[in-house]
Amino acid sequence: MSKPSPFKKLFETKEEPQIEPEQPTEAITESNVTQTPTPQKTAPIQEEPRKRGRPATGKRSDDAWIGRTYYVKRLTDLDVEEELLKLKRRGVEIDKSELVDFLMSVWVKWQQGENIDLLLDEFTPRRNSKLD
Repeated sequence: MSKPSPFKKLFETKEEPQIEPEQPTEAITESNVTQTPTPQKTAPIQEEPRKRGRPATGKRSDDAWIGRTYYVKRLTDLDVEEELLKLKRRGVEIDKSELVDFLMSVWVKWQQGENIDLLLDEFTPRRNSKLD
């Protein structure tokens, strides 16, 4: 003998929503008595619901940044990760996208004839490590 489905009762007892007929808005006369419709309650103005999740902060939601995909060699990527981790341990917070943005902007300035040695000296913490 098969066991009855536990969900069968749910479907059997589920009631269809009853739709109430709309009342006419005009006055109804019945044997010399005038009935006026009851005033309809207006729904209170609802505020916009808050969006779910974290607020949009960061490069993805910043118009100054644009997402791009580039290919780099696996060993280069691993070396970059290692160097960024070393910098992080020394208190210098920089991610790959900031590094790539900086290097690309320095390259453009170099193409335009600027002295990139000064720009690289501002960026790299290597100067400070030579003093140690």
